[in-house]
Amino acid sequence: MNTICVKLRMRKHENKYRKLLSTEEAVYPTLAELVESSLDYAAGAMLENGEWFKITNASQQPYTIDLLEGNFESVDFDSLARSDFRKIDYLFVKNGKTMYFQNVSQSKLASKKRIGSFGESYKYESDSEEIVINEYPDAVYCAETNILYFRKLEPIVGIFKGINDLYREATDDETEQFLQNDFITLKDDYGTADVKTANRKRIALTSKTLLGLSQEDRSNIFHYIGEYCPDLKTKDNTFCVGNEDELKMVLFGIEQRFYTTPVGGEKRIANSVILLNR
Repeated sequence: MNTICVKLRMRKHENKYRKLLSTEEAVYPTLAELVESSLDYAAGAMLENGEWFKITNASQQPYTIDLLEGNFESVDFDSLARSDFRKIDYLFVKNGKTMYFQNVSQSKLASKKRIGSFGESYKYESDSEEIVINEYPDAVYCAETNILYFRKLEPIVGIFKGINDLYREATDDETEQFLQNDFITLKDDYGTADVKTANRKRIALTSKTLLGLSQEDRSNIFHYIGEYCPDLKTKDNTFCVGNEDELKMVLFGIEQRFYTTPVGGEKRIANSVILLNR
């Protein structure tokens, strides 16, 4: 049995969950059908078809929600009133020990005129309201293993508040601080205001990497960047950064994304990195 419920945008202490309906029909594929393989979340990693990121001990994470703690029954929820339709924040479907989540943007809430089919007959509705269900959920929680699965962070940041810290953007201050590092020489009036979202996310990650490096490790990495990006290196052994691509190359270098193939000696960039020893 699939029980379909929604969470409303309401004040913190109000009862924010509502029940829509229960159905024997499958709303989403089963967990086994969805998740062919999974890996621990790695910021910037790219997934193959059938792969999902996972977060273990999900109910103990700082961004958990009360639904993951399992202390509820759908019978405790009031039915959704039509006046609350536009307040829907996200949808969740409970099936045994598995819970599916879908972010519900305003574009997924449709109010329109329509002619609908009901069995062998049709019905005209002047003010039909409906929720568009995606083919796949944005996240799946398995209570038996306490694991949360997802493919992209963006759709679920409104469901699990704070989960975006796993791959957040650097602030203006953090971006400015990074660009002022002594191994960077800015040119062409390039500065904090020119750094876009992708590089800000990379800066947030790379800043943590730099903090964990010894002086010897930093020297080795800067030498490594110079070997793969000789055009960026200056006479003062710094790296010239005057646009987004040049900054990206420096950031990739600090994260050791450059490599040379053992056969053929081709120099390449790893666009995505997943640790093998996890």
